[in-house]
Amino acid sequence: MYDFTLKGFLNADINTVYGAFNNPDVICKWFAPGNLVVTQFMSNFSEGGHYRAVLASPDGFQQTIVGTYQDIQENQKLSFTWRWDDTNDMTKVEVNFFQTPNLSTRIELTQSGFHREQDMLHQQYGWLACLEKLSLATRETTAKVA
Repeated sequence: MYDFTLKGFLNADINTVYGAFNNPDVICKWFAPGNLVVTQFMSNFSEGGHYRAVLASPDGFQQTIVGTYQDIQENQKLSFTWRWDDTNDMTKVEVNFFQTPNLSTRIELTQSGFHREQDMLHQQYGWLACLEKLSLATRETTAKVA
């Protein structure tokens, strides 16, 4: 099995960053890499609740992600399953949130359970691109609040 962990800092407080993982309006701004966009996001944000995200490219190609929330600890930890709708391969995503003294947020995102290294590397690249968008989305949210 293959897995990866990404670590980074976001220039926003922990409430804003954690909220970006459960507020559908904010998720739609960052939860798709590159030129993909989230066209639909449905969620029952509770432990055992399900989510579904539809991503679309400019040429109309669509991909759907489905999963179940497993562990929700507000402003601390979020874990959920991840499966592309056209496969049976289920992985697990775990995100840990840490408030820093300067009011930025450190996150550690791990995705585990890949059967193929190529799939893991592709997903890792996707998360890196999404986290860049998350940085912008949380900055916009913080600016609106300030």
